[in-house]
Parts: sequence; C-alpha cells; structure tokens
Amino acid sequence: MLSKLSQKHYIDPDIFAKEQKQIFSKLWIFAGLRTLLSEPDAFLTRTIGGIPILIQNFAGEIKAFENQCAHRQAPLQLEAYGQRKLACRYHGWSYTDDGHVKSIPHQEALYHFTADEKEKLCLRQFAIEIIGNLIFINIDADPLPIEEQFTDEFRQQLTTISGYFSSQVIHTSVPSQFNWKLNFENVLDYNHIPFVHPQTFKPLINKAAISSAPARKALPEKTLLSSLSYASTMEMQVKKWPWQASVEGFGEPDTFHTHFIYPNVNFISVGGLIFLIQQFDPISASLTDVRLSLMTARETNKIRALSAILWGYLKSEKRVLDEDRALLEGLQSNLYDNGKPSYHGAYEVQLQNVAEVYLDLMETQP
Repeated sequence: MLSKLSQKHYIDPDIFAKEQKQIFSKLWIFAGLRTLLSEPDAFLTRTIGGIPILIQNFAGEIKAFENQCAHRQAPLQLEAYGQRKLACRYHGWSYTDDGHVKSIPHQEALYHFTADEKEKLCLRQFAIEIIGNLIFINIDADPLPIEEQFTDEFRQQLTTISGYFSSQVIHTSVPSQFNWKLNFENVLDYNHIPFVHPQTFKPLINKAAISSAPARKALPEKTLLSSLSYASTMEMQVKKWPWQASVEGFGEPDTFHTHFIYPNVNFISVGGLIFLIQQFDPISASLTDVRLSLMTARETNKIRALSAILWGYLKSEKRVLDEDRALLEGLQSNLYDNGKPSYHGAYEVQLQNVAEVYLDLMETQP
C-alpha cells in the first residue's frame, strides 16, 4: 500500500512551517524531566513550536512561561538547565511566580511606567501537565484535553515507569540532517534492526520479535490521535553488571520496554535498569536535533561510579543512533519534489496510521 505522505512532506519548508503551527503548537510536547526540577528555582529551557520556553520550580510548583523578558525580549534563563531566580540579566527586571513584573531597577528615574502600564507587563504562561516524572507543555491558547492525545492507560504506564528514574541524568544532543518524521517512523520500524544494527542491537533481542507481521487487514475507518502513543515490550538479553544490585529496577528482567510518544519521542528502557528518552526536535525541514536523556533506575545504595556508568551507556546508545543517522541522512538527501511515495507492507500499518493522523492535524483549521 502506498504511503499517505509524499516525498514533499519531508523536504518542503512551507510544510515544515505549517507543522510548527498545526502540530508542535497544538499538541502536548514532552519538555523535560520533573526529577531535574526538585529544588526551588531549578529551571530548564526549551524551544517548542518556535517559541522559547522556560520551565521552573516556584516554591514546589512547576510552571512554564515564555522565555522572553517583557522589556526587550532578552532570555530570562540562558542555560539549558540551572537554578536561579526569574530575573533578566540584561536590565535587571525580576518576575513573580505568576509571571508579572516584580521589580524594575530605576523604574521611577528611567521608565516612568504608570501602575496600570506596569500591571500589563507580564510573561505569557503555558499549560503544563506532569505525568509521573515527565513534563509536557502545550503552547496553544486553548490546549487540547490531554486525554485526547494520551489514553488514561498510557498516562498511567508513563507514571509508573518514570517513577523508577534516578535523579542523576546525562544529556546530549546530536544535530542530524533529516526530517523529524523520518526518525519517528524509524523507531516504529522494527524490521530495520537486523540490517542497520547487525552488531550493536540485533544480538540483544529475540529473533522472533522481529521475524513476523500480523496478517494484512483493512485499516480502521478513523485512526485516533491517542492510538499513536502506546507501550510495547520484547525479550532482550540484558548483560549483568554489579551496579544493578544497587538499583530498584522496573518490571521483568531481560525485557526491552518502548513507549512511543507522538509526535516526536521514543522512550525506552533496557531491563528496567537503564532509561533513555530520545526526542526528535524539528529545526527545519531537513534538520533535526536528536536529544538524548539517559538515567539508571533509582538507587537503593549509592553507586560511586554512576557518572562513568551513564557515560558508557550513552556512548553505546550514540553508536546505535549513528547507525540510524547514516541511513536516514542518506534517505533525506535522496528525496525530491514530486518523487513517488513509499510503498508499505503489512508490518508497516502503524506508519500508515501515523500518516493519517498527521494529515488530519495538518488540515485542521485554527
């Protein structure tokens, strides 16, 4: 069956701009980890739908604001992660926990704002949902009810598994020259593993898990947005290391857990001991920032070499990513306007479902 998406959907700048408005500015987007915001004034920054966002702990309450000072649009928080009061480094304006201006140095001498004018100076606030230790942001003025994007069952699954996260996390981001949709499609495509990852990934998994597909059947009359985010498991040979005795693992051992989070996250766990969040951040039609956050299960005893353990696992995951990148960047460079769409087999039915919902979202009128 032919894909519902043309090659143009992966290369056209106008389509990319529309995605930013219709998908990343409308849906709930994963923004970061609650475990990194446990202290007062701890913050993280992101860009979602082209909008700079800051997410900060205000006396135990997590809130999200536009990361632009109301004065001259300077970023209020510069770093990706940190801990400081909500104040602008440029001219010293500071803000309350509801986004209003708290103080302006030399206000009476230099600015002459009336009380009414000062009251109107505030930061745009965004809707936030915290599912376990996962933070989601919606920048739309009228946010989609989150249950329309993620089922109750799926949100409970995320809450349970993310409750096992350690507080120590290692991050990296890898600029990659391909469209973000290619990466989400790639993680749904288990059949590529033996061919793209013959030495790194294939030896660890049960051959039966990737050797068959369900019988071909008619697609549902309408695919729901909420059906694109779901959990799956398969058997995996998890190598045993001494540090594993010092953590509280999730679920059954020797299991590979995957949570597909539409539109752009693949959240996996190796044996319930290592957790990796891969996010495919769209930068342009042909550029994606692949963001990786990796952590172990929560410690029951202190692991002295935890930093080295995390670094070692991150390097292993980066090797797998590099194998995917080489393939996907070659695929992206080979696309052209008016080229033929992909031809899908029975096992790729979920790619068809994703494409159907994507097109519906793109055609929804604001």
